[in-house]
Amino acid sequence: MKKQLFSLILSGLLLLSLFSFAQNNNYPDTTVNGIHYFQYTVQQGDGLLSIGRKFKLSQNDIIKPNPELKDGLKTGQQILIINKTKPGKKILAKPNSKIEFIHHKVQKKQTLFSIARKYNVSEEDIIKYNPEIEKGLKEGIEIQIPKPAKEKKNNDDDKTLNASNNTKTKQEAQIDKKQKYITHKVQPDETLFSISRRYKVDIPDIIKLNPGSQFKLAVGSDLKIPSIEFVKSKEQIKDNLLNDTKSKNEIKIIEKSTQLKFTDHKTIKIAYLLPLMVDQVKKDPGDERFINFYEGSLLAINEAKQKGISFEIFTFDTDKSEDRIKEILNSSDMKSVDLIIGPAYSSLVPYVENFAKVNKINTLIPFTSKVSDIDTNPYLFQFNPGQDSELDFFYDLISGKYKNVHLVFAEIQDVNPTDEGNIRFNEIQKKLTKDHRSFSNIELSASNNINLSGVLKKGEKNLIIFNSDKFSNVSPFINLVSSQSTLYDIVLFEQFNWRNQTDKSIHTFYLSPFITKFNPVAISDFNRQFNQFYGKDVTSESPRFDLLGYDLSNYFISLIHRSGNKFSNKINSTNFDKGIQSDPLFERSSNNSGFINQRVYLGEDKAQ
Repeated sequence: MKKQLFSLILSGLLLLSLFSFAQNNNYPDTTVNGIHYFQYTVQQGDGLLSIGRKFKLSQNDIIKPNPELKDGLKTGQQILIINKTKPGKKILAKPNSKIEFIHHKVQKKQTLFSIARKYNVSEEDIIKYNPEIEKGLKEGIEIQIPKPAKEKKNNDDDKTLNASNNTKTKQEAQIDKKQKYITHKVQPDETLFSISRRYKVDIPDIIKLNPGSQFKLAVGSDLKIPSIEFVKSKEQIKDNLLNDTKSKNEIKIIEKSTQLKFTDHKTIKIAYLLPLMVDQVKKDPGDERFINFYEGSLLAINEAKQKGISFEIFTFDTDKSEDRIKEILNSSDMKSVDLIIGPAYSSLVPYVENFAKVNKINTLIPFTSKVSDIDTNPYLFQFNPGQDSELDFFYDLISGKYKNVHLVFAEIQDVNPTDEGNIRFNEIQKKLTKDHRSFSNIELSASNNINLSGVLKKGEKNLIIFNSDKFSNVSPFINLVSSQSTLYDIVLFEQFNWRNQTDKSIHTFYLSPFITKFNPVAISDFNRQFNQFYGKDVTSESPRFDLLGYDLSNYFISLIHRSGNKFSNKINSTNFDKGIQSDPLFERSSNNSGFINQRVYLGEDKAQ
């Protein structure tokens, strides 16, 4: 399930789907089209997620036989749940049916996607007549492929195809057999990205047929899309090259005749493990960040590709599932990569940590600082600076720029002892006490009247530090701080993720691994490139995950290209161009430890 970077878009994702067996016989059984199902009655409080857990199925598995569930579940509603303990029967054509079948024997490493393309049929049609393969393809089994309907003859060389957009409106597309392309009329809100996903083709191939489309995509204009035959032919050529055991001279001849570009440099193999949530019907808006991260990464890869660097990109949708991450790590492709980027969630990190150590694969953990194996695993790279780095930076700050401030430690009652803000709070106080530095304390409780003015000092800058990183703990007391800001000179130490929630009348400062002031030329160039490539504007969120993916991918691509997959030995002796939003400084505490980014920036938001 791999695809080289001829595709720089999400339609090229190599998704790993999980299929488990429902082991529950307490429900009525029925058979529909040769497939066994349980008849399940929706209970009060049921959701797709809880039902999926009950039967060990993905939400997509539940929705397939029950398309009405896209409108939501209703208590008392009867739905079909596939019974995977009973093998399904093949749906054979009736004697008078006009459907003809091709018998195909599954070859080694073949996927449902590649077989569907080979025979120009949909994956759904193959599964329809071979329901047992929903559990996965096995080498050597024989499946029946429905032949595509024969085309009607007419006086022209063109035929009309029906396509539907996301709003289910029909539009016409014509195939030019000589040029091997489809003519598509651009609809409102469509982008190169969405069009490439619909037709399962690569953005660069669309641009080749439509010069200038990367800059402007006019509604109502005609766009030439490479036909299925062209895509299938190109994919077969690539597969042949990858699996070919011929001499280098013979491969060069094939390369020249097919106009495929391969460099003499070692191909860089990167695996992205991201929660793209492709199979989810209802998505958390926050999940869009990880798609943005991937989009930025692809721009970095595309730039490097233009410089002659070859890639194999393996992209897996991890969802938020521990079972799925285990399945991904069992993939044979994973053991051959030069770099793993991900996962996103801390609960999945331990599985990847162990895999990286056993297989000696450098792994970037880009989103979380909860990397338990970082002190003993030399193959890990943690982007988030973590507690120690922030503590050192913070103490340097109050020993330098804020040396003369009056420190006020605001202790909220009943905060979890494991809260990182609480840990930092206590560690700073210990160090200040050891250095004989004075400070004030105040206890905060929602049930007590609090006199903050009793600890604040006039004529001095008062720096207030809460003992929690969670804004939900701090928010009840923000108004209290704000009410005193007109009487006292107050600076609030806030977490980076509070910035859009705190009262703007308070002067705040924060620490983060992100550059606070962008280079205007660099950011303008990136924004223009992003818009041209994806046909949409960049996100306005802060931090920007598209820039994070771009910067980190650039950083590690440079390392691997210059030093190979043992780049960790030369990480401190290599010079890099500064990133747009991130400029990591990875250091390790010992020869056997992993690397942690030590680059921390001070940001300030003045009172408005």
